Amino acid sequence: MMSFRLVKLLAAAGIVLSAPALAADRQDAEILAGFARTGEYENCLRVQQIESSRILNRHQILFEMKGSKTYLSEPDSCPGLSKSLALAYDATTGELCTTTIVHLIDAGSAAGGRGTCALSKFQRLSKKPPG
Repeated sequence: MMSFRLVKLLAAAGIVLSAPALAADRQDAEILAGFARTGEYENCLRVQQIESSRILNRHQILFEMKGSKTYLSEPDSCPGLSKSLALAYDATTGELCTTTIVHLIDAGSAAGGRGTCALSKFQRLSKKPPG
């Protein structure tokens, strides 16, 4: 049986270990808070126009485009989605669409793959004015 002191120590360590994750979640929430949802959707994005993609959390992927456009995809069923993973997809069609299956990749793992997901429509976001 664990002593009360050991349980307290483990609990304190858990709080310390989770602090960076909480800070990262807060940072991603702040990034998303800098945008307004436009209600405009695209079914596909041109791969050549994607500057970066960022998994924000278990439900949202942010796509930053060349020319300063930003889109948000919120897949309905993507249980393995995690901000610690990267997206991989077949770009031979030149587009990333709602019908594209993306692979979740863990670059730090020998196994590599962590599952697949179908993307949702891409909602255009507009940058909120500062202040």
